[in-house]
Amino acid sequence: MKKNILFLYLFISSTLLFSQENHKKCNTNHLVNEEIKNNADYYKARINETKPTNPNTEKTTITIPIVVHIIHRTSHANIGSGTNISDEQIEDQLRILNEDYSKTNPEVANPPRTIFSNYWGNPDLQFCLATTDPNGNPTTGITRTATNQVNWNANDNDDNDPCHEANGMKKTACGGKDGWDPYKYLNIWVCDLTNSGSGLIMGYSYLPGLLQNPFNTSDDY
Repeated sequence: MKKNILFLYLFISSTLLFSQENHKKCNTNHLVNEEIKNNADYYKARINETKPTNPNTEKTTITIPIVVHIIHRTSHANIGSGTNISDEQIEDQLRILNEDYSKTNPEVANPPRTIFSNYWGNPDLQFCLATTDPNGNPTTGITRTATNQVNWNANDNDDNDPCHEANGMKKTACGGKDGWDPYKYLNIWVCDLTNSGSGLIMGYSYLPGLLQNPFNTSDDY
């Protein structure tokens, strides 16, 4: 699961973890560079995670269960209202994700950019909403958490505050929602983002992190 997440971080950064109005900037590079600067072990783990695998290995389709955590304002109690986005919107994003990774998306014939055309391929990844939760119970693969937090500051990285908002949406104790086991699920959070720095932030994701414990679980999704 960890190695598969490497393929996903750019997509997640540009689609599901987003501000309701800001749609211009991915904050992944900033957060990852900060982590590398402050954590030598994270950098070493990144190098190990990105080593190429044997290209002659026979391909098999890997199915990745996703859990989408909707962190919505308390005033948006009805599903489909404001920050409490609908199941249909989530399912549509999942459809687009699968089309993009199977090279069946309609843009293939006339891509908006051709710079990566020679590198296109199908990694044989299939994404689906999880059907079983960590306790073995049936699930839709979608959690919904009401919060009094109006939005989350993606540039707030105060290490002295355990609820610093860059990852606050990933912590139940901070008004967000704890993630499910990242070794078994791909966690995606959807919330309203803001920022105190330059540019407008649409979303972000960390690159694969430390495999051994202890590690910062909020940075490892």
